[in-house]
Amino acid sequence: MKIRVKQATIVKPAEKTPTHTLWLSNLDLIQVRFHMGTLYFYNPCSSSNLPNTQSLIEALSKVLVLFYPAAGRLQKDKNGRLEVQCNGEGVLFVEAETDSTVQDIGLLTQSLDLSQLVPTIDYSGDISSFPLLLFQVTYFKCGTICLGSSIHHTFGEAASLGYIMQAWSQTIQGLPVKITPFFDRTILRARDPPSPLFAHTEYQPPPFHNPPAKSLVYRANLESDSAIASLKLTRLQLKALRAKAEIAGSKFSTYEILVAHIWRCACFANEDLTDEHLTRLHIIIDGRSRLQPILPQGYIGNTLFHARPISLLSDFRRESFSKTAERLHEEIKKMDNEYLRSAIDYLERHHDIDQLVPGEGNPIFSCAANFCIVGLTKQTAYGMDFGWGKAFTKRPSHLNEGKGYVTGSSEEEEGSLIVTMCLKKTQLESEAFVGNLYHMCIF
Repeated sequence: MKIRVKQATIVKPAEKTPTHTLWLSNLDLIQVRFHMGTLYFYNPCSSSNLPNTQSLIEALSKVLVLFYPAAGRLQKDKNGRLEVQCNGEGVLFVEAETDSTVQDIGLLTQSLDLSQLVPTIDYSGDISSFPLLLFQVTYFKCGTICLGSSIHHTFGEAASLGYIMQAWSQTIQGLPVKITPFFDRTILRARDPPSPLFAHTEYQPPPFHNPPAKSLVYRANLESDSAIASLKLTRLQLKALRAKAEIAGSKFSTYEILVAHIWRCACFANEDLTDEHLTRLHIIIDGRSRLQPILPQGYIGNTLFHARPISLLSDFRRESFSKTAERLHEEIKKMDNEYLRSAIDYLERHHDIDQLVPGEGNPIFSCAANFCIVGLTKQTAYGMDFGWGKAFTKRPSHLNEGKGYVTGSSEEEEGSLIVTMCLKKTQLESEAFVGNLYHMCIF
């Protein structure tokens, strides 16, 4: 897929905004120091009222007045701790086009890296040299429109980006913005004195079957031996999977059951793993509704915690599907306010929090038996109308080996979920992963 950039613009707030520094929490500081993004795909439109580049830029400029820290830059304070300098320098907006069609890239069965659909950033410079938000509108030959959005993970996560995207879509439609952003991250400051009550083994390095790749594997483009599978599971298939798990009632969520199944399929599809190896699953937990008091709606910042069940493969392969689902359920269940506050205190007492930042030598997952599966099952993305109607699908802009997503399908397919997983080509070409995934979803 060849992309031609038509224009690249730094969009600044439409009005003068406050100038000050913004303190970042420990949950911000342990995130990968790259932009992480989502792609939204819209069907071709024939309306004469379609938004043009200038109207998109003007609406974004207005939104940046309300979300003004997002127009700032990262910097280090006198102690070397990262913070946000709210200076109104702006965000990056790119307009691009491609001669490819959506059929060419195959959204549901594709092995291409779609990182070209978000702006490219040179990370070799100082961390203060690039914007915190990146947007790119790409027009396909077939008329499909892709809106790529990225947020620097130190500044915020998917929910933070979602608030900004919603405000942008409401503004371009001439509607009032419904969310009031909340920027004060000191509500996630550690207690005084920090008092961790648990061991928090989730922050220990993962087990490695092979040495970590000599690259920034967390965010790098796909390696040549990796590929992507995007698979849709209907409501009936998910119901069949729950039945196969032999779990009565509603104690376990569909997400827990599905993630347990994905973990097992990924492990069983790798013939290089032996019973002596360890496998670990990285589950991201959003603390927004788990922390007490509940964080204000519109909180901009990272609220991500981590559950990381680990098992010896000999034990993992012998246990039942329902046992794996139960283990995941218990790991997620323990993440209550007491545990999360303890985690924040644990990070405060850590001797060097930079060691926990994913990157070279600390990939967190991959290396054959370590996986990360992110749940993005909320339907809000499909309601983001920028003038092209509702998005017909969404997917992450970057994937690397060992990482996957569970996303909600469109509103027309209520109850369906999309599993997008990046694994070794050998695991996908043998169809062991795909075959096992669907086999359990048959009544």
